Amino acid sequence: MKDSRILSSQKTADKGRPDYYITPTHDFKQYTRDCEEKYWSRETAFDWSQNLELNLKENLENLQPEELHRITFLVLPMIKETIRGKIDQIKNEGLPLDSDALKGFLECIPFDKLSIHEALQIQSPLKTLEDSVSTLKDQLDINQREETDLLELQRLSLVKDGNIVKHLSTEEEKRKQESELIQLKHQKVDLEQKLDSLLKEHKIESERLRVKIQEDLHSITPEVLLELEDTYDLIQKLIASNKLPEDKKELDRLKDLILKRQLRGLKDLANHALVVEQSAIAPLSMGIIHYKRYREIQEAMTTFIHDEAKHSAVFRRFLVEKLNAKEYISPILIRGANRYMWLARFMPATGMFLAVIVEAIGAAYLEFFGNEKYMPDKLFCSISKTISMQDEKRHMDLCVAMYNELFREGSKWEQIRNKTALKVILKSVYGDKSEDHHLIQAFRAFGVEYQTLYRHIIGRLSEQLARIGLFVKPEELLEILKIK
Repeated sequence: MKDSRILSSQKTADKGRPDYYITPTHDFKQYTRDCEEKYWSRETAFDWSQNLELNLKENLENLQPEELHRITFLVLPMIKETIRGKIDQIKNEGLPLDSDALKGFLECIPFDKLSIHEALQIQSPLKTLEDSVSTLKDQLDINQREETDLLELQRLSLVKDGNIVKHLSTEEEKRKQESELIQLKHQKVDLEQKLDSLLKEHKIESERLRVKIQEDLHSITPEVLLELEDTYDLIQKLIASNKLPEDKKELDRLKDLILKRQLRGLKDLANHALVVEQSAIAPLSMGIIHYKRYREIQEAMTTFIHDEAKHSAVFRRFLVEKLNAKEYISPILIRGANRYMWLARFMPATGMFLAVIVEAIGAAYLEFFGNEKYMPDKLFCSISKTISMQDEKRHMDLCVAMYNELFREGSKWEQIRNKTALKVILKSVYGDKSEDHHLIQAFRAFGVEYQTLYRHIIGRLSEQLARIGLFVKPEELLEILKIK
Protein backbone atom coordinates (compact mmCIF):
# COMPACT_ATOMS: atom_id res chain seq x y z
CA MET A 1 0.00 0.00 0.00
CA LYS A 2 1.41 3.39 -0.99
CA ASP A 3 2.09 5.82 1.84
CA SER A 4 0.21 9.11 2.15
CA ARG A 5 3.17 11.13 0.86
CA ILE A 6 3.09 9.39 -2.48
CA LEU A 7 -0.70 9.44 -2.71
CA SER A 8 -0.75 13.16 -1.93
CA SER A 9 1.88 13.85 -4.58
CA GLN A 10 -0.02 11.84 -7.20
CA LYS A 11 -3.31 13.54 -6.38
CA THR A 12 -1.72 16.94 -6.77
CA ALA A 13 0.12 16.01 -9.96
CA ASP A 14 -3.13 14.80 -11.52
CA LYS A 15 -4.49 18.34 -11.20
CA GLY A 16 -1.45 19.71 -13.00
CA ARG A 17 -0.22 21.45 -9.87
CA PRO A 18 3.09 19.90 -8.79
CA ASP A 19 3.74 19.37 -5.11
CA TYR A 20 7.03 21.11 -4.34
CA TYR A 21 7.11 20.38 -0.63
CA ILE A 22 8.78 16.99 -0.85
CA THR A 23 12.04 17.13 1.08
CA PRO A 24 14.89 16.32 -1.32
CA THR A 25 17.49 13.69 -0.41
CA HIS A 26 19.93 14.11 -3.30
CA ASP A 27 22.79 16.59 -2.89
CA PHE A 28 23.73 18.42 -6.11
CA LYS A 29 25.98 21.08 -4.52
CA GLN A 30 29.37 19.60 -5.34
CA TYR A 31 28.38 18.79 -8.92
CA THR A 32 27.34 22.38 -9.65
CA ARG A 33 30.41 23.77 -7.88
CA ASP A 34 32.57 21.63 -10.17
CA CYS A 35 30.62 22.89 -13.20
CA GLU A 36 31.06 26.52 -12.15
CA GLU A 37 34.81 26.06 -11.68
CA LYS A 38 35.19 24.28 -15.03
CA TYR A 39 32.86 26.26 -17.28
CA TRP A 40 32.26 29.66 -15.73
CA SER A 41 34.68 32.41 -14.80
CA ARG A 42 34.83 33.84 -11.28
CA GLU A 43 33.05 36.96 -12.52
CA THR A 44 29.92 34.99 -13.43
CA ALA A 45 29.89 32.43 -10.58
CA PHE A 46 26.66 32.77 -8.63
CA ASP A 47 26.31 34.03 -5.08
CA TRP A 48 24.60 31.04 -3.45
CA SER A 49 24.68 32.74 -0.04
CA GLN A 50 21.76 34.97 -1.01
CA ASN A 51 18.48 34.64 0.88
CA LEU A 52 15.62 34.43 -1.62
CA GLU A 53 12.97 35.39 0.89
CA LEU A 54 14.90 38.52 1.89
CA ASN A 55 15.42 39.43 -1.79
CA LEU A 56 11.70 39.26 -2.50
CA LYS A 57 10.75 40.94 0.77
CA GLU A 58 13.11 43.83 0.08
CA ASN A 59 11.62 44.24 -3.38
CA LEU A 60 8.07 44.38 -1.98
CA GLU A 61 9.09 46.99 0.58
CA ASN A 62 10.67 49.18 -2.09
CA LEU A 63 7.83 49.05 -4.61
CA GLN A 64 6.08 52.27 -5.49
CA PRO A 65 2.43 52.32 -4.27
CA GLU A 66 1.10 52.07 -7.85
CA GLU A 67 3.23 49.00 -8.64
CA LEU A 68 2.40 47.36 -5.29
CA HIS A 69 -1.28 47.93 -6.03
CA ARG A 70 -0.95 46.36 -9.49
CA ILE A 71 0.83 43.25 -8.23
CA THR A 72 -1.48 42.95 -5.20
CA PHE A 73 -4.62 42.77 -7.29
CA LEU A 74 -3.07 40.26 -9.67
CA VAL A 75 -2.09 38.00 -6.77
CA LEU A 76 -5.08 38.33 -4.42
CA PRO A 77 -7.58 36.38 -6.58
CA MET A 78 -5.11 33.46 -6.73
CA ILE A 79 -4.62 33.48 -2.95
CA LYS A 80 -8.38 33.74 -2.44
CA GLU A 81 -8.96 30.68 -4.63
CA THR A 82 -6.30 28.70 -2.76
CA ILE A 83 -7.71 29.61 0.66
CA ARG A 84 -11.22 28.68 -0.46
CA GLY A 85 -9.90 25.28 -1.48
CA LYS A 86 -8.16 24.79 1.87
CA ILE A 87 -11.29 25.75 3.81
CA ASP A 88 -13.40 23.29 1.82
CA GLN A 89 -10.75 20.60 2.31
CA ILE A 90 -10.80 21.02 6.11
CA LYS A 91 -14.59 21.03 6.27
CA ASN A 92 -14.83 17.88 4.16
CA GLU A 93 -11.77 15.92 5.28
CA GLY A 94 -10.21 17.66 8.29
CA LEU A 95 -6.53 18.56 8.51
CA PRO A 96 -4.28 16.25 6.47
CA LEU A 97 -1.85 13.90 8.20
CA ASP A 98 0.81 14.51 5.57
CA SER A 99 3.43 17.13 6.50
CA ASP A 100 3.87 18.31 2.90
CA ALA A 101 0.11 18.92 2.61
CA LEU A 102 0.14 20.77 5.95
CA LYS A 103 2.96 23.03 4.71
CA GLY A 104 0.69 24.04 1.84
CA PHE A 105 -1.51 25.79 4.42
CA LEU A 106 1.38 28.11 5.35
CA GLU A 107 0.92 29.96 2.04
CA CYS A 108 -2.62 30.87 3.05
CA ILE A 109 -2.05 32.27 6.53
CA PRO A 110 -0.10 35.46 7.45
CA PHE A 111 2.96 35.44 9.70
CA ASP A 112 1.07 36.30 12.91
CA LYS A 113 -1.28 33.29 12.68
CA LEU A 114 0.36 30.35 14.43
CA SER A 115 -2.11 27.46 14.44
CA ILE A 116 -0.67 25.73 11.37
CA HIS A 117 2.81 25.84 12.96
CA GLU A 118 1.33 24.02 15.93
CA ALA A 119 -0.18 21.45 13.55
CA LEU A 120 3.24 20.86 11.95
CA GLN A 121 4.77 20.39 15.39
CA ILE A 122 2.10 17.81 16.24
CA GLN A 123 2.78 15.95 12.98
CA SER A 124 6.62 16.05 13.24
CA PRO A 125 7.12 12.60 14.91
CA LEU A 126 5.36 10.93 11.97
CA LYS A 127 7.41 12.97 9.48
CA THR A 128 10.64 11.85 11.14
CA LEU A 129 9.52 8.25 10.85
CA GLU A 130 8.46 8.63 7.20
CA ASP A 131 11.63 10.50 6.19
CA SER A 132 13.75 7.41 6.82
CA VAL A 133 11.44 5.45 4.49
CA SER A 134 11.31 8.17 1.80
CA THR A 135 15.12 8.45 1.81
CA LEU A 136 15.41 4.76 0.92
CA LYS A 137 12.65 5.12 -1.70
CA ASP A 138 14.51 8.04 -3.30
CA GLN A 139 17.73 6.01 -3.36
CA LEU A 140 15.86 3.17 -5.03
CA ASP A 141 14.37 5.58 -7.61
CA ILE A 142 17.83 6.95 -8.40
CA ASN A 143 19.20 3.42 -8.73
CA GLN A 144 16.38 2.40 -11.11
CA ARG A 145 16.84 5.53 -13.21
CA GLU A 146 20.59 4.90 -13.52
CA GLU A 147 19.95 1.27 -14.45
CA THR A 148 17.42 2.30 -17.12
CA ASP A 149 19.86 4.86 -18.58
CA LEU A 150 22.68 2.32 -18.64
CA LEU A 151 20.51 -0.31 -20.34
CA GLU A 152 19.53 2.23 -23.03
CA LEU A 153 23.19 3.17 -23.60
CA GLN A 154 24.05 -0.53 -23.86
CA ARG A 155 21.24 -1.10 -26.38
CA LEU A 156 22.51 1.75 -28.56
CA SER A 157 26.18 0.70 -28.22
CA LEU A 158 27.01 3.97 -26.47
CA VAL A 159 29.10 4.63 -23.38
CA LYS A 160 28.99 7.54 -20.94
CA ASP A 161 32.19 8.94 -19.44
CA GLY A 162 31.19 11.67 -17.00
CA ASN A 163 28.94 13.91 -19.09
CA ILE A 164 30.40 12.72 -22.41
CA VAL A 165 28.34 10.26 -24.48
CA LYS A 166 30.25 8.43 -27.23
CA HIS A 167 30.14 5.25 -29.27
CA LEU A 168 31.38 2.16 -27.45
CA SER A 169 34.67 1.25 -29.15
CA THR A 170 36.78 -1.03 -26.91
CA GLU A 171 36.30 -4.31 -25.05
CA GLU A 172 37.47 -2.61 -21.85
CA GLU A 173 34.64 -0.04 -22.12
CA LYS A 174 32.15 -2.86 -22.74
CA ARG A 175 33.37 -4.83 -19.69
CA LYS A 176 33.26 -1.72 -17.52
CA GLN A 177 29.68 -0.99 -18.63
CA GLU A 178 28.59 -4.56 -17.89
CA SER A 179 30.28 -4.39 -14.47
CA GLU A 180 28.44 -1.15 -13.64
CA LEU A 181 25.14 -2.74 -14.67
CA ILE A 182 25.74 -5.79 -12.43
CA GLN A 183 26.68 -3.50 -9.55
CA LEU A 184 23.50 -1.45 -9.98
CA LYS A 185 21.38 -4.62 -9.97
CA HIS A 186 23.03 -5.80 -6.74
CA GLN A 187 22.46 -2.37 -5.17
CA LYS A 188 18.82 -2.50 -6.26
CA VAL A 189 18.27 -5.87 -4.53
CA ASP A 190 19.99 -4.59 -1.39
CA LEU A 191 17.89 -1.40 -1.30
CA GLU A 192 14.65 -3.34 -1.87
CA GLN A 193 15.46 -5.66 1.03
CA LYS A 194 16.30 -2.73 3.33
CA LEU A 195 13.11 -0.90 2.34
CA ASP A 196 10.95 -3.98 2.91
CA SER A 197 12.51 -4.53 6.34
CA LEU A 198 12.09 -0.87 7.32
CA LEU A 199 8.44 -0.80 6.23
CA LYS A 200 7.66 -3.87 8.38
CA GLU A 201 9.56 -2.38 11.31
CA HIS A 202 7.74 0.96 11.14
CA LYS A 203 4.26 -0.33 10.38
CA ILE A 204 3.02 -0.71 13.99
CA GLU A 205 4.66 2.51 15.20
CA SER A 206 3.31 4.43 12.19
CA GLU A 207 -0.25 3.27 12.82
CA ARG A 208 -0.01 4.23 16.51
CA LEU A 209 1.33 7.68 15.66
CA ARG A 210 -1.34 8.28 13.04
CA VAL A 211 -4.16 7.66 15.52
CA LYS A 212 -2.58 9.95 18.15
CA ILE A 213 -1.74 12.73 15.67
CA GLN A 214 -5.19 12.57 14.06
CA GLU A 215 -6.80 13.18 17.48
CA ASP A 216 -4.47 16.10 18.28
CA LEU A 217 -4.98 17.68 14.85
CA HIS A 218 -8.74 17.35 15.25
CA SER A 219 -8.54 19.38 18.48
CA ILE A 220 -6.89 22.40 16.75
CA THR A 221 -8.87 22.19 13.50
CA PRO A 222 -11.41 24.89 14.57
CA GLU A 223 -8.54 27.30 15.27
CA VAL A 224 -6.91 26.68 11.87
CA LEU A 225 -10.29 27.07 10.15
CA LEU A 226 -10.94 30.37 11.96
CA GLU A 227 -7.56 31.79 10.86
CA LEU A 228 -8.19 30.75 7.27
CA GLU A 229 -11.65 32.32 7.26
CA ASP A 230 -10.29 35.54 8.81
CA THR A 231 -7.66 35.72 6.06
CA TYR A 232 -10.28 34.96 3.41
CA ASP A 233 -12.49 37.79 4.72
CA LEU A 234 -9.52 40.19 4.68
CA ILE A 235 -8.79 39.35 1.03
CA GLN A 236 -12.44 39.66 0.01
CA LYS A 237 -12.59 43.07 1.67
CA LEU A 238 -9.45 44.24 -0.12
CA ILE A 239 -10.64 43.01 -3.52
CA ALA A 240 -14.00 44.72 -3.06
CA SER A 241 -12.39 48.03 -2.05
CA ASN A 242 -9.65 47.86 -4.73
CA LYS A 243 -7.42 49.72 -2.26
CA LEU A 244 -4.32 48.81 -0.29
CA PRO A 245 -4.86 48.64 3.50
CA GLU A 246 -4.21 51.84 5.42
CA ASP A 247 -3.61 49.94 8.66
CA LYS A 248 0.09 48.98 8.90
CA LYS A 249 -0.59 45.58 10.46
CA GLU A 250 -3.03 44.65 7.69
CA LEU A 251 -0.56 45.88 5.07
CA ASP A 252 2.20 43.74 6.61
CA ARG A 253 -0.11 40.70 6.52
CA LEU A 254 -0.91 41.41 2.89
CA LYS A 255 2.77 41.69 1.92
CA ASP A 256 3.51 38.45 3.75
CA LEU A 257 0.82 36.63 1.75
CA ILE A 258 2.19 38.08 -1.52
CA LEU A 259 5.72 37.08 -0.49
CA LYS A 260 4.63 33.49 0.14
CA ARG A 261 2.82 33.35 -3.20
CA GLN A 262 5.92 34.68 -4.96
CA LEU A 263 8.09 32.03 -3.32
CA ARG A 264 5.66 29.40 -4.61
CA GLY A 265 5.76 31.04 -8.03
CA LEU A 266 9.57 31.03 -8.01
CA LYS A 267 9.49 27.26 -7.49
CA ASP A 268 7.29 26.92 -10.57
CA LEU A 269 9.52 29.19 -12.68
CA ALA A 270 12.72 27.42 -11.63
CA ASN A 271 11.14 24.02 -12.23
CA HIS A 272 10.03 25.08 -15.72
CA ALA A 273 13.55 26.31 -16.50
CA LEU A 274 14.96 22.97 -15.35
CA VAL A 275 12.46 21.04 -17.49
CA VAL A 276 13.28 23.16 -20.56
CA GLU A 277 17.01 22.52 -20.10
CA GLN A 278 16.39 18.79 -19.65
CA SER A 279 14.21 18.77 -22.79
CA ALA A 280 17.13 19.96 -24.90
CA ILE A 281 19.22 16.89 -24.05
CA ALA A 282 17.05 14.46 -26.07
CA PRO A 283 17.65 16.09 -29.49
CA LEU A 284 21.34 16.38 -28.71
CA SER A 285 21.64 12.69 -27.86
CA MET A 286 19.89 11.80 -31.13
CA GLY A 287 22.22 14.15 -32.99
CA ILE A 288 25.31 12.38 -31.65
CA ILE A 289 23.84 9.04 -32.74
CA HIS A 290 22.83 10.28 -36.22
CA TYR A 291 25.79 12.30 -37.40
CA LYS A 292 28.54 9.72 -37.25
CA ARG A 293 30.37 11.20 -40.26
CA TYR A 294 30.18 14.77 -39.00
CA ARG A 295 32.82 14.66 -36.27
CA GLU A 296 32.81 18.43 -35.69
CA ILE A 297 29.02 18.35 -35.19
CA GLN A 298 29.31 15.45 -32.74
CA GLU A 299 31.95 17.33 -30.78
CA ALA A 300 29.82 20.47 -30.72
CA MET A 301 26.80 18.50 -29.53
CA THR A 302 28.84 16.82 -26.80
CA THR A 303 29.85 20.27 -25.55
CA PHE A 304 26.20 21.28 -25.85
CA ILE A 305 25.21 18.35 -23.60
CA HIS A 306 27.84 19.45 -21.08
CA ASP A 307 26.18 22.87 -21.00
CA GLU A 308 22.65 21.51 -20.62
CA ALA A 309 23.72 19.15 -17.83
CA LYS A 310 25.37 22.12 -16.13
CA HIS A 311 22.24 24.28 -16.49
CA SER A 312 20.00 21.48 -15.21
CA ALA A 313 22.25 20.97 -12.20
CA VAL A 314 22.21 24.69 -11.39
CA PHE A 315 18.40 24.98 -11.53
CA ARG A 316 18.05 21.74 -9.57
CA ARG A 317 20.42 23.08 -6.92
CA PHE A 318 18.37 26.29 -6.85
CA LEU A 319 15.23 24.26 -6.13
CA VAL A 320 16.84 21.93 -3.61
CA GLU A 321 19.11 24.28 -1.70
CA LYS A 322 17.31 27.61 -1.86
CA LEU A 323 13.63 26.55 -1.98
CA ASN A 324 13.69 23.15 -0.25
CA ALA A 325 11.89 21.74 -3.29
CA LYS A 326 12.21 18.83 -5.69
CA GLU A 327 11.75 19.01 -9.45
CA TYR A 328 8.53 17.84 -11.03
CA ILE A 329 8.40 16.65 -14.63
CA SER A 330 4.94 16.15 -16.06
CA PRO A 331 4.15 12.63 -17.31
CA ILE A 332 2.81 14.31 -20.47
CA LEU A 333 6.24 15.84 -21.10
CA ILE A 334 7.97 12.50 -20.53
CA ARG A 335 5.70 10.83 -23.06
CA GLY A 336 6.34 13.70 -25.48
CA ALA A 337 10.12 13.31 -25.10
CA ASN A 338 9.85 9.59 -25.84
CA ARG A 339 7.81 10.33 -28.98
CA TYR A 340 10.41 12.92 -29.97
CA MET A 341 13.20 10.34 -29.73
CA TRP A 342 11.35 8.02 -32.10
CA LEU A 343 10.57 10.88 -34.48
CA ALA A 344 14.17 12.09 -34.51
CA ARG A 345 15.39 8.56 -35.16
CA PHE A 346 13.32 8.12 -38.33
CA MET A 347 12.87 11.78 -39.41
CA PRO A 348 16.10 13.56 -38.41
CA ALA A 349 15.20 16.73 -40.35
CA THR A 350 12.03 17.22 -38.30
CA GLY A 351 13.93 16.31 -35.15
CA MET A 352 16.53 19.00 -35.84
CA PHE A 353 13.81 21.53 -36.68
CA LEU A 354 12.14 20.84 -33.32
CA ALA A 355 15.53 21.24 -31.62
CA VAL A 356 15.70 24.78 -33.08
CA ILE A 357 12.26 25.55 -31.61
CA VAL A 358 13.03 24.07 -28.18
CA GLU A 359 16.29 25.97 -27.95
CA ALA A 360 14.72 29.26 -29.11
CA ILE A 361 11.91 28.98 -26.55
CA GLY A 362 14.28 28.05 -23.72
CA ALA A 363 16.70 30.87 -24.52
CA ALA A 364 13.88 33.44 -24.72
CA TYR A 365 12.40 32.27 -21.38
CA LEU A 366 15.74 32.70 -19.59
CA GLU A 367 16.39 36.02 -21.31
CA PHE A 368 13.03 37.30 -20.06
CA PHE A 369 13.61 36.33 -16.42
CA GLY A 370 17.20 37.54 -16.60
CA ASN A 371 15.68 41.02 -16.69
CA GLU A 372 15.44 42.68 -13.25
CA LYS A 373 12.24 44.36 -14.39
CA TYR A 374 10.46 40.99 -14.28
CA MET A 375 12.47 38.99 -11.73
CA PRO A 376 13.14 40.62 -8.33
CA ASP A 377 15.12 37.68 -6.93
CA LYS A 378 18.75 38.55 -7.68
CA LEU A 379 20.00 34.95 -7.68
CA PHE A 380 17.45 33.54 -10.14
CA CYS A 381 17.84 36.67 -12.27
CA SER A 382 21.63 36.31 -12.43
CA ILE A 383 21.42 32.58 -13.24
CA SER A 384 18.95 33.22 -16.07
CA LYS A 385 20.94 36.15 -17.44
CA THR A 386 24.28 34.34 -17.35
CA ILE A 387 22.99 31.20 -19.06
CA SER A 388 21.06 33.12 -21.72
CA MET A 389 24.00 35.40 -22.54
CA GLN A 390 26.92 32.97 -22.26
CA ASP A 391 25.55 29.69 -23.57
CA GLU A 392 22.15 29.97 -25.23
CA LYS A 393 23.26 32.21 -28.11
CA ARG A 394 26.02 29.72 -28.95
CA HIS A 395 23.52 26.84 -28.74
CA MET A 396 21.06 28.64 -30.99
CA ASP A 397 23.79 29.32 -33.56
CA LEU A 398 24.75 25.63 -33.48
CA CYS A 399 21.18 24.39 -34.04
CA VAL A 400 20.61 26.84 -36.89
CA ALA A 401 23.95 26.02 -38.56
CA MET A 402 23.28 22.28 -38.33
CA TYR A 403 19.82 22.56 -39.81
CA ASN A 404 20.98 24.79 -42.65
CA GLU A 405 23.94 22.54 -43.51
CA LEU A 406 22.19 19.17 -43.32
CA PHE A 407 18.48 19.65 -44.01
CA ARG A 408 17.59 22.99 -45.57
CA GLU A 409 16.27 22.50 -49.11
CA GLY A 410 13.85 25.37 -49.64
CA SER A 411 11.25 22.97 -51.01
CA LYS A 412 7.50 23.33 -50.61
CA TRP A 413 7.36 20.01 -48.74
CA GLU A 414 9.94 21.30 -46.22
CA GLN A 415 7.81 24.41 -45.59
CA ILE A 416 4.62 22.38 -45.09
CA ARG A 417 6.36 19.84 -42.83
CA ASN A 418 7.97 22.51 -40.66
CA LYS A 419 4.82 24.64 -40.34
CA THR A 420 2.85 21.57 -39.27
CA ALA A 421 5.50 20.62 -36.70
CA LEU A 422 5.58 24.24 -35.47
CA LYS A 423 1.83 24.32 -34.83
CA VAL A 424 1.88 20.99 -33.02
CA ILE A 425 4.71 21.91 -30.66
CA LEU A 426 3.37 25.40 -29.90
CA LYS A 427 -0.04 24.00 -28.99
CA SER A 428 1.48 21.22 -26.90
CA VAL A 429 3.88 23.53 -25.04
CA TYR A 430 1.71 26.61 -24.53
CA GLY A 431 -1.74 25.96 -25.94
CA ASP A 432 -2.87 23.79 -22.99
CA LYS A 433 -2.33 26.43 -20.31
CA SER A 434 -5.58 27.91 -18.99
CA GLU A 435 -5.87 30.90 -16.67
CA ASP A 436 -5.51 28.72 -13.54
CA HIS A 437 -2.42 26.83 -14.76
CA HIS A 438 0.30 26.92 -12.08
CA LEU A 439 2.88 28.36 -14.51
CA ILE A 440 0.68 31.24 -15.63
CA GLN A 441 -0.16 31.96 -11.99
CA ALA A 442 3.58 31.98 -11.25
CA PHE A 443 4.08 34.77 -13.83
CA ARG A 444 1.26 36.77 -12.26
CA ALA A 445 2.75 36.42 -8.79
CA PHE A 446 5.53 38.71 -10.06
CA GLY A 447 3.16 41.07 -11.83
CA VAL A 448 3.71 39.57 -15.31
CA GLU A 449 0.67 38.79 -17.42
CA TYR A 450 1.36 35.69 -19.50
CA GLN A 451 0.72 37.60 -22.75
CA THR A 452 3.81 39.74 -22.02
CA LEU A 453 6.06 36.70 -21.66
CA TYR A 454 4.52 34.85 -24.60
CA ARG A 455 4.96 37.86 -26.91
CA HIS A 456 8.63 38.02 -25.96
CA ILE A 457 9.14 34.29 -26.56
CA ILE A 458 7.20 34.32 -29.84
CA GLY A 459 9.16 37.34 -31.09
CA ARG A 460 12.48 35.57 -30.47
CA LEU A 461 11.15 32.35 -31.99
CA SER A 462 10.09 34.20 -35.15
CA GLU A 463 13.62 35.64 -35.48
CA GLN A 464 15.27 32.22 -35.17
CA LEU A 465 12.87 30.53 -37.59
CA ALA A 466 13.76 33.15 -40.21
CA ARG A 467 17.39 32.01 -39.92
CA ILE A 468 16.41 28.55 -41.21
CA GLY A 469 14.18 29.84 -44.01
CA LEU A 470 10.77 29.71 -42.27
CA PHE A 471 9.31 33.21 -42.29
CA VAL A 472 6.42 33.39 -39.85
CA LYS A 473 5.33 36.70 -38.34
CA PRO A 474 4.94 36.85 -34.53
CA GLU A 475 1.26 37.71 -35.05
CA GLU A 476 0.70 34.41 -36.89
CA LEU A 477 2.36 32.47 -34.06
CA LEU A 478 0.30 34.29 -31.43
CA GLU A 479 -2.81 33.45 -33.42
CA ILE A 480 -1.97 29.73 -33.10
CA LEU A 481 -1.97 30.25 -29.32
CA LYS A 482 -5.14 32.40 -29.58
CA ILE A 483 -3.39 35.37 -27.96
CA LYS A 484 -4.41 38.78 -29.21
